[in-house]
Amino acid sequence: MQPPIKPGTVHRSGGRPELVSAKTLADERLARTLDLWSRRSTRPLTEEDARVIAENMSGFFRVLLEWKAKQRALGIDRDRTAA
Repeated sequence: MQPPIKPGTVHRSGGRPELVSAKTLADERLARTLDLWSRRSTRPLTEEDARVIAENMSGFFRVLLEWKAKQRALGIDRDRTAA
């Protein structure tokens, strides 16, 4: 899997520089999400399913980051207290 490309980045496609749009990146993200989760699903997934999955995964990791930030603000270090 290739690393994500930021909007406005010059991407070389076939040796030719090409400006990448946010829509292109969103379409690629949905295609990768659909590919990944379709292999794990018992039913065919739609692009809308992929959009919802990507949105839910983003929200999940956003919550994890918020929790980590709150722990840091409170001076809690789980790695040291787990041992």
